[in-house]
Amino acid sequence: MAEFNAADLQPGEVRTKENGERLGRSAGGHLVQLRRRVSGPGFAVTVDAEPRPGVPTEMLTLEWASANAAFDRFMRTF
Repeated sequence: MAEFNAADLQPGEVRTKENGERLGRSAGGHLVQLRRRVSGPGFAVTVDAEPRPGVPTEMLTLEWASANAAFDRFMRTF
């Protein structure tokens, strides 16, 4: 799969890389990423939104299923 530019993503659109990492643009227009951690084992899910009380903008986990669930949640929440 060819690399793609995150700026080209439309709200609600998700792209998956060959290694399973995911990149999407939430309905609110925020960039959401699920990637393998570089500094340790596991996965990181992040969104480029301003933090709000009680609503995290990043999650670190060792479990693939938890990372995917967080990605889907961030896509809906933001």
